[in-house]
Amino acid sequence: MYKRYVLFDFDGTLFDTSPGILRCLRAVLEKNGMDAHTDRWLHRFIGPPVIDALMEFYGVSREEAERLKSEYRVLYRAEGVYECAPMEGAEDCLRALRAAGVKIAVATSKPEYFAVQILERFKFTEYFDAVCGAESDAHSGKAEIVARALKKLNAPADDAVMVGDRKYDVLGAKACKIPCIGLDSGFAEEGEFAAAGAVAVVSGFRELTEMLLG
Repeated sequence: MYKRYVLFDFDGTLFDTSPGILRCLRAVLEKNGMDAHTDRWLHRFIGPPVIDALMEFYGVSREEAERLKSEYRVLYRAEGVYECAPMEGAEDCLRALRAAGVKIAVATSKPEYFAVQILERFKFTEYFDAVCGAESDAHSGKAEIVARALKKLNAPADDAVMVGDRKYDVLGAKACKIPCIGLDSGFAEEGEFAAAGAVAVVSGFRELTEMLLG
C-alpha cells in the first residue's frame, strides 16, 4: 500500500503518552468527586478531544467539561506532558519512510503545542514535514485536522493514508476521503477498527513499515 504521503496520529500511535494523561486525568476526576475507574477504562480518553470525551463518558455539560479540561490542562502542562515515550519501532518506521521519499505529517487532536514540545524533546521533529494538532477546542475535530495536514503537505487524497490507534482516526480520515490503517497499540476497543472502516489493522511498527513500503 505504498503512498507518498503518510499522516500519523500522536497519542497511542507515535508516542505512548498514557502515563501522563491518565495520571493527570485521574487526579482531576477524583478531586472533583468523580469515579476514575481503572486505567483500562480511562484508555477511552486516548484519542478524542478531552471536552467531547468528558461529555460522552461522564454525561457532564459542556460548561462543566470545559472547567474540568482547564484543570486537567494546567496539571498536564506542569507535570504530565513528558511522561511518555516513543512507541516501540516508531522511529525506525519514520526513518525508513523518509529514506523512501515519503512525506510525513502528524495529525492529532492533541493541542499542537504539546505535540511539538514532545517531538522536540525526543528529537523527532526532523522526520516530519508538518505537525497539525488542535489549535483550540473549537478546532480539535479529527477531520478538520486531517484536512489541514493534507493541505500543508499539498497531498492528493488518492496518494495519502492515515495511521491511528482509535476509531476517531479512521472516521476523520474517511471524512477526508483517505484510507486509515489501524495500529493496535492496546487503546482501541475490540472490533473498533473494523466497525469504523479501517482498511487494515497492524500489530506494530514493523508490520506497518512493511505495509506502507510494500
